[in-house]
Amino acid sequence: MSIVKIKNKKGLEQLQAKLTLRLGRKPTQQETLDYCLILANQNFEKIIEIAMHIPILNPEKAHKIIKDRNDLKGIPYNSDLQFDSQDDEDVYNS
Repeated sequence: MSIVKIKNKKGLEQLQAKLTLRLGRKPTQQETLDYCLILANQNFEKIIEIAMHIPILNPEKAHKIIKDRNDLKGIPYNSDLQFDSQDDEDVYNS
């Protein structure tokens, strides 16, 4: 058996509570996750849609970021610039 860290523990508990009300018994977290896996496998394209919103760094994107940085490195920074936020002031003008 594997140990899996769940970031949205509250979401799992809410789903478990809804299932409890509908089923008339409290499913275990393992059962609830098993149901989710069954549903996810049946609706794989929907999972892909959800996962596509997570940005992925691939070699092409990394190359573009490095190229953009190198293109901008010759632009001098104005150290006399004042920022509204003290945090920004500390970061950019220290």
